[in-house]
Order: sequence, then structure tokens, then C-alpha cells
Amino acid sequence: MDAAQSIERLLEVSDDVHAVVVFERGGAPIASNLGDDEAAEAAALADAMLAYADTMRERPAVQQLRAVTRGGDVYLRRDGDRAALAVAAPESMPGLVQHDLRALLGNLPRRRTRSRASATA
Repeated sequence: MDAAQSIERLLEVSDDVHAVVVFERGGAPIASNLGDDEAAEAAALADAMLAYADTMRERPAVQQLRAVTRGGDVYLRRDGDRAALAVAAPESMPGLVQHDLRALLGNLPRRRTRSRASATA
């Protein structure tokens, strides 16, 4: 399942989530249900939030964040070099939204890394 399909599925099963962005470390969007500019801005801000949260602890890296606002809740979940941002209705269920983001990221195909032997051949 690719990122766009995973987002579509999350939005089908979650009544609370209304915006999702999947992005690479560094803030490059992979897929979203937002427009390109809005997805890029959201991904950059989310990546900065994760990077800042990492500075507040030694190890391991922060895996999830939640920000609560009057207009709704913002959730972040990281899995390796990828992360997902979800914007949800106020008073959404944090455990459920984080579970959905974990599942979304887990459904993405793993990128193949080149072995040292093939990289030098």
C-alpha cells in the first residue's frame, strides 16, 4: 500500500482526523490530502517540531508528539526516516489517532538500502 492509499484508508476509518501529511525526515512531503503548498508547509513545521523535541532529551529520538489547541489536536508519529502528521477534531482520542498513524506508517513499503558491495561495484 502506498502513502496516498494509506492516508485514504485512515480518513475512511477515522471520523476525527481531517488532514494527514506523510513526510521524510527533513520535511519533504511524500503524500497528503492537503494541497501541495499546505502539505509542504505542514511537513516542514512537523519536522521542526520533532527535531526540537529531540533536543530536549538525550536518547532515544522522540517517536510521537501531540499538541492540543482550541481548534483541534495535532499528532505526530515518527518511524525511522518517515513521519506522519494528523490534524484531528478537538477532544479526539489520542491513543486511537496515534495507533492509526503507527498503522499508516507501518503499511508503507520499506525502502531498500543498497548494500556496501553493490554501492562499490
